[in-house]
Amino acid sequence: MKTKNTKAESQRIVGLVLVVLLAAGCLTAALAAVRLLAQVAPGEWGIILISALATLGRTTVALLIGVAWTVPLGVAIGLNPRLAQRAQPLVQTVASIPATAIFPALLLVLLGLPGGLNIAAVALMLLGTQWYVLFNVIAGAMAIPSELREAAAIYKVRGWQRWRTLILPAIFPFLVTGMITATGGAWNASIVSEYVSFNGQTHSTVGLGALIASSANSGNFAVLLAATLAMAAVVVTVNRLVWRRLYGLAERRFHLD
Repeated sequence: MKTKNTKAESQRIVGLVLVVLLAAGCLTAALAAVRLLAQVAPGEWGIILISALATLGRTTVALLIGVAWTVPLGVAIGLNPRLAQRAQPLVQTVASIPATAIFPALLLVLLGLPGGLNIAAVALMLLGTQWYVLFNVIAGAMAIPSELREAAAIYKVRGWQRWRTLILPAIFPFLVTGMITATGGAWNASIVSEYVSFNGQTHSTVGLGALIASSANSGNFAVLLAATLAMAAVVVTVNRLVWRRLYGLAERRFHLD
């Protein structure tokens, strides 16, 4: 009995020591982060804010372009079994090509144009994230019960009325899921797309991704930490203000039981 009590007491002591060590490590890391952030000049915080807005704009544009073409195509594929049988393997093959493999070709074409890297950055975000939206929309369209489709046909619900009353409500939860995933991927892609080395030259544009990449290359760890925290803060804020509300709306109003 004493042996069991002694063993349990030893485990509690070990657990307490581990908790204290973990707390001490977190406190040390937090203090080091505060000291780094204190080195960021007020002007650099302004640059970080402008960069955050620029990257937010690019990710939004990439998402809107992706939704504009993936929703009609995804619905067409999902509602047509024959088309789905032919198109899905093709779409999956194209989606499996890494966006970074196509990016150098885009740079060759776009860098010579005004705002070339801005356009190329949006294109890379789009190439890497649009498939999340497309596959979710296809799944949503395929999940529409055949009874509802038949009822819409019987009552001659066509055109925009069919989209408004049947298709969009049915695919809305799937669309929101796809857009959330695509937005996260676009933010990750910003680090690669906004700061690139190509043909022996470094090209960059205003954006958090470029700021993070350039700070890492130059060893400016204070700005690197500040920009990384800013990106996390923007993503969390958008998730709470936009995606969380849309997801709640999808669960409350747009679901098929």
